[in-house]
Amino acid sequence: MLYINRVERRTFDGDCEFLRTPRHRAEIGTYVADLLRPHGLALDEELLATGAGQSYGEMGAELIAAVVGPDEPVDLLVLAFDVPDVRPGRATATYLSHVCPGNPRSFAICDQGVAAPFTALRLIRSYVDSGTCRRALLLILEQSTLHYPAPVTARNAGVALLCGADPGPVRLGEIRVRTDSAGRADPQPLTAGWWDLPATVERYDPALRYRCTATFETTGASRGP
Repeated sequence: MLYINRVERRTFDGDCEFLRTPRHRAEIGTYVADLLRPHGLALDEELLATGAGQSYGEMGAELIAAVVGPDEPVDLLVLAFDVPDVRPGRATATYLSHVCPGNPRSFAICDQGVAAPFTALRLIRSYVDSGTCRRALLLILEQSTLHYPAPVTARNAGVALLCGADPGPVRLGEIRVRTDSAGRADPQPLTAGWWDLPATVERYDPALRYRCTATFETTGASRGP
């Protein structure tokens, strides 16, 4: 059984500090241009030169500081995202493990569109049910700038769910990810639905034809440890 003990959400204004340095922008430009070339895409050098963009590492670190106390070691950290990071050369989930209390096992879920947070929760619940994890952190992040032609979201935002086996104010109920070819597209922000954590979160990804549903039940318990 998986409980949600704490939720933190926020938007991020401005651009990440990493992109303010010309040397770092040049490194990213070279790296990304090499990745784009086989696909016939070009780097937007003018946009990169402005230093525009947010990094999931910095966004995630801010959320971790807000939702996890220094005496609350985390056993598992899962990063869920759709739009790629502006710092592609860094293993972001590994970096976030180093700034999270407990230096937890960490990995990322991507290339699943709006299904990523649902898959992440299913995996977290499996870890908790197995007894190998008592406290887990899910980070759902999105950022609005890519330095090449690709779909992006309209904002830089993130939601953090501190989960675990210890009873908390919200319990995860049913969670389903299934194929559905007849659904309607949802608003694109990945954090939509997770922002207020209602009784049911339902999303549909038209490209992957995934319909995802997660239900939550209030327990009346106080915030977990």
